[in-house]
Amino acid sequence: MTEKRIFPTPLMAILLLVVSSAQAAESGTVQATIPWDGEGQVYQVSTDTIVFMGSLKGIIYVESAKGDMNEGFVICPVMQQLDLKNGTTQAVGHCEITASPDDVLYAKMTCKGKFGGGGCAGNFELTDGEGKFKGISGSGRLRVRSPLRAIAADLA
Repeated sequence: MTEKRIFPTPLMAILLLVVSSAQAAESGTVQATIPWDGEGQVYQVSTDTIVFMGSLKGIIYVESAKGDMNEGFVICPVMQQLDLKNGTTQAVGHCEITASPDDVLYAKMTCKGKFGGGGCAGNFELTDGEGKFKGISGSGRLRVRSPLRAIAADLA
């Protein structure tokens, strides 16, 4: 099994979430952007398959339908598989989003797609929260853009 270390690589995620808060019984739609860096290990697990295991870190910028803008820190351990023969990819990750020391969101992300093309598209689901986010739920579309084609070509 071949292993290579990947140092910070720029990535971008765009989210459109429908969010509900149990505390305030409010619901709404927000749009979020996360410019983040990915860092981790890449393993060749077959002649046509490589797997990235690492983390994505960055700042999330969230805009509500009312135009309010908020931000927080995000870290997501992820595992992404790339099929070099078909040019496809799929990923799963879990995220911690920290707005303040007492206000934290937890989420799960999944995506599939073609690398070098439309990115990895899927779902971002809020699974839990602390502080003002206790009882929060919601989900929405996710699209991750990254230079995976160049990384995969280098590794192949």
